[in-house]
Amino acid sequence: MTWKRRFLYNAMILTGGAVALRLTNIAFRVFICGQLGDSGMGLYQLIFSIFSLAVTACTSGVSLAVTRLVAEGNGVRPSVGRCMVLALLISGLAGLVLWCGSGWIAAILLGSPEAARPIRLLVPGLPCMAVCACIKGYFLAVRNTALPAAGELLEQVFTIGAGMLLMSRITPLDALMLGSTLGEASSCLLLGLCFLCTVRRNPGGRAGKGRVATRKVLHIAAPVLCGNFVRSTLNSTENLLVPRGLKQYGAGAAGSLAQYGIMQGMVMPILLFPASFITPLCSLFIPELAERAASGRQKSIQRMARLAMRLTLLFSFIVTTLLIVFAEPLCNLFFNNTQAGVLLRIMAPIVPLMYLDSIVDGMLKGLDQQVSTLKYNFSDSLLRVLFIAVLLPVFGMKAYVFVLFFSEIFNASLSIHRLLKVTDLTVDVVDWVLLPAVTGALLYYFLSFLTALI
Repeated sequence: MTWKRRFLYNAMILTGGAVALRLTNIAFRVFICGQLGDSGMGLYQLIFSIFSLAVTACTSGVSLAVTRLVAEGNGVRPSVGRCMVLALLISGLAGLVLWCGSGWIAAILLGSPEAARPIRLLVPGLPCMAVCACIKGYFLAVRNTALPAAGELLEQVFTIGAGMLLMSRITPLDALMLGSTLGEASSCLLLGLCFLCTVRRNPGGRAGKGRVATRKVLHIAAPVLCGNFVRSTLNSTENLLVPRGLKQYGAGAAGSLAQYGIMQGMVMPILLFPASFITPLCSLFIPELAERAASGRQKSIQRMARLAMRLTLLFSFIVTTLLIVFAEPLCNLFFNNTQAGVLLRIMAPIVPLMYLDSIVDGMLKGLDQQVSTLKYNFSDSLLRVLFIAVLLPVFGMKAYVFVLFFSEIFNASLSIHRLLKVTDLTVDVVDWVLLPAVTGALLYYFLSFLTALI
């Protein structure tokens, strides 16, 4: 199988899995909104914003390190083993901090003491996430995307099924968190068994000296881990500041959580759902570009980057048009919330930069530019926190929308500039920007004409 066919095959599998996951996630969020309400949805999002710090600590960097090391020809078992030990150590430390500090986090940071138990229920899932991250990195390196997709689907099934079954026995919030932990455990069990069977049949090549391999792991994983953890910390700070800023603006305690829940729990899932058709390419680009960079195939790297930029912008301009035209019907259909539709239409124009930034980030990691992405992400997150702390108490939700727009423009501009410099590409304004924009505009007028007739 040629690399193009292999790439398309893996992209189709990952895309199909991502679309299925996003669809079931949106449907599950509709159910959660019905059980928790807008303010409960806000608290649910805040709990996961804190938990994401621990998830970032034990998964960020290790998956990329495994993918890069295996794709570059290092031994499978030493690469996965070293990364897994690192991930498990970090997950144990992160879980201990969460478990011991759950009371303080719930009462002081979240302002809801009842959130302590849900936080503790999430802790046992951290080691499972750490193991899964390493195994997924290996399967991605060997271009086997079917097994990671199957693991994610199994996780989603267990998370949703267990959560719904447990709601009749314990509180809805506890049921959702315990369901999430059971889902992670099921995925870890499946992927672990598949990995052991695969490695036993094909043990892979020899590794270099242990000290060299460890240094390689840290060279790849440490910048990504540090950068993602710092950014995740800032993001969690941002998520805590948003409800407080809206409350200071005059929304009230329940109202501020409701507004935050609408944006993060309703608008953003719909805004990001179409990205499931292209985000699998981000992970697929890493081993492909790593191989080409290691062998010095600059022209091949340029062709791949050029094609990715063009197709991503064409797709995202079409998505922007569809979201602008159908924003309110979509939000009414899924969440029965008109305010979410208004916010979705306002946020739609940022989609091209949002999607392009994801693709560019994946390509930069494949080209060993993770330190640059660390700097950009840190600067972006720091500015977001500062703007939210200063502007939200004065301007409310309008300021939050402005911050989201500014963040995407700032981060995407830096990342795109870095990719162009590393690959020595020049921007084709007509092919990359003008034609996709004209396509989106024509589609808008066509859909507007159809809706007027109907």
